[in-house]
Amino acid sequence: MKRIRILLSEEQDRRLEALARRLGMSRSTLVREGVESVLQRRQADTPDALLELVGQAGRVGRRNVSRHHDDVLLVDVKSKRAR
Repeated sequence: MKRIRILLSEEQDRRLEALARRLGMSRSTLVREGVESVLQRRQADTPDALLELVGQAGRVGRRNVSRHHDDVLLVDVKSKRAR
């Protein structure tokens, strides 16, 4: 392993320590997991899953989207799988 130094804000350090204690892990392990997560997401160039939902409800002005949003989104998911 390669040793590096990073600077965290007091708040980040406090939250990291609390999480590590709660999970029974070291802060170093949590930082490595975080780095791996960022690297995988950035290297795969995959957008945020929530952002993928933007615009999936169909054309602007549909009157029943709020009542039938699950149906509208399901149709789009099925069409993407068929590709």
